[in-house]
Amino acid sequence: MKNFQELVQEALKNVPEVDIYQLKEKIESNKQIRLIDIREDREWVSGRIPSAFHIGRGVLEKGISEVANSEDEIILYCASGFRSVLGSKSLKEMGFNNVYSLKGGITDWITAGFEIEE
Repeated sequence: MKNFQELVQEALKNVPEVDIYQLKEKIESNKQIRLIDIREDREWVSGRIPSAFHIGRGVLEKGISEVANSEDEIILYCASGFRSVLGSKSLKEMGFNNVYSLKGGITDWITAGFEIEE
């Protein structure tokens, strides 16, 4: 039986990550990305990265087609970067080709003093 950390480490073998600086550059250069916050509703309302869409992790596979297609560059984020790795793995299995997980999640974003939307 695998624990949560083992699942994440296994998923990281096939899921690329971007860090907060790479994401900030993409946002500032108006690069076409689909930034998706997969945290719970209660986390989303406490603040989010500007321009993000919200699809809770529990409904990601069902809701993704409403905001992205298989060729879009998709960056998922959560609080610390673990749920987004697993979510990215799932989207890749569904056929989404350009999916990334935000390393360190919104926690790193806030720690760096980057803008948050409420």
